[in-house]
Amino acid sequence: MDIDQSIQESLAGFETLWRRVSGAEQPKNQAEEAKSAPRLREEQTMETFIQAELCAAAFDKALARMLQGKERAVLLAQAEDAGRRAGRLRAEYFICTGTSYTAENIRQPIPGKLAALRAALLREERLMQDYTQAAGQTAAPVLQTLYTAHANGSAAHAQALRNLLTRAFR
Repeated sequence: MDIDQSIQESLAGFETLWRRVSGAEQPKNQAEEAKSAPRLREEQTMETFIQAELCAAAFDKALARMLQGKERAVLLAQAEDAGRRAGRLRAEYFICTGTSYTAENIRQPIPGKLAALRAALLREERLMQDYTQAAGQTAAPVLQTLYTAHANGSAAHAQALRNLLTRAFR
């Protein structure tokens, strides 16, 4: 995809989004306003998860560059999983809203190896909790299934990171 097409796709829904954000497009009555509030919350939840998954992918890739062998392979696999989850969330976001969500470029500073592994473990555990909570709060069955699957993926990633940390102290 060339830059012009990428910019065009990013701006495709900007006018509609701007009207919504700026308040120019107000709900017509209280019933409509009540309907729009949960949708906006769902959009914000999906945006947060997209950002979190992209952040996880960037962090795991950066940490993998510091490691070798099995540890490197585990983190690269987790980075790929996080990227796929972000892609599925972006697709569902587009289906729900009609706009494409593009997160800002994410760079993660990497501390020492063990501290970085611990930070990654804590991040995955928090993400698992957030996905589980969102699955319980959404009314959309598709999102409930998606969030539950992502919670399970985060749980698997957390366990893999816990195993790496345990192995480091043997």
